[in-house]
Amino acid sequence: MDEPGDNVYEHPEENIYSEVPSEDPPVASYSEGGKDYIDHYTDVADDLPPPPAAEPEHRYDFDQQSSASSVSEKEEVHSEPPPLKPLGSMAELVVEGIENLNTEEKSNKSEDPQTILVNGDAPIDEPQQVSQRPEPKIMLFVKAGSDRECVGCCPFSQRLFMMLWLKGVVFNVTTVDKATKPKQLKDIALGANPPFLLFNGEELTDIQKSEDYIEAELYPPRYPKLACKHQQSNRAGNDVFAKFSAFIKFTGNQNDPKRKMLETKLNDALRKFDKYLNEPLDDEIDENDDGDEPQVSKRRFIDGDEMTIADCNMLPKLNMIRVAGREMLKYEIPEEFTGIARYLAAADATEEFMQTCPDPGEIVWYYGGRKPRPKK
Repeated sequence: MDEPGDNVYEHPEENIYSEVPSEDPPVASYSEGGKDYIDHYTDVADDLPPPPAAEPEHRYDFDQQSSASSVSEKEEVHSEPPPLKPLGSMAELVVEGIENLNTEEKSNKSEDPQTILVNGDAPIDEPQQVSQRPEPKIMLFVKAGSDRECVGCCPFSQRLFMMLWLKGVVFNVTTVDKATKPKQLKDIALGANPPFLLFNGEELTDIQKSEDYIEAELYPPRYPKLACKHQQSNRAGNDVFAKFSAFIKFTGNQNDPKRKMLETKLNDALRKFDKYLNEPLDDEIDENDDGDEPQVSKRRFIDGDEMTIADCNMLPKLNMIRVAGREMLKYEIPEEFTGIARYLAAADATEEFMQTCPDPGEIVWYYGGRKPRPKK
């Protein structure tokens, strides 16, 4: 039998919780292994400092630390683990690595002897500064000409060609003959006719989507913006090429009234476009001009003095009209259209337009003329 002093319930008059006041009702203790946990309980003094905080399981490193914090850490820890990379940087590296692998794999398949480098003397994958965004890897495939090597007559190919040139980005241009597509391109843009685009491994075969993609990915301040400032500039001259296409299909006599009707419709469309080029845009109007004569625009291109997407669309078509019209239809753009004359003269003085134009013989051959002689 236990000793009387060992049983806490034999002394009800003693308050065994006097050392630790509590609002909760007391809970009976129990003995285990001959040791009374209540009698051996020791209260914690109020004046003792709090116990040290446990070392956190995860450590977060910041990209930048103050000099004071770095000194204190060196004093306390002699061997400091290497800094951890931020999760955002690691994710960007993973995505960039996947894109590079996809691009390299497709680029190796698309090597072609008719490929030329534009806007740069160094390879596209030339190392860039760490602070700059890596130079994109762009490969433009355009329609091949009569010898299956030169640039062929295709306003859509020249349209994308001009856009990339105007952006100032380094890119490769490869001519592709749709009848004899090279084996290196058998896995690229299946079933699509040129032009098509490889942009960091992304295949783009739709003209409008390619145009939007170029403008979205190659943005200021590194690359110029090509979108028009004036919305009406996007629609200027949009019916000219359709009228010309109907006109050049005519194969009858030059005195045929039908030919005269088709020519008149083309001139009407050109006159409307010429009027837009001669009318000053909102930012050209001189409010202090008190002259009686209407103001005439002196801008070089459709939307101003710099080329835009509207020019990349319109200039290749105007060039086809003046070349094929002269050679196939004995047609010349009327001299009365002074705005168009000024516009074409400004374009002929630019490298972005002239270096992307097909040879005049390719345009004539496209419309049924004699095949050009191969160049030596």
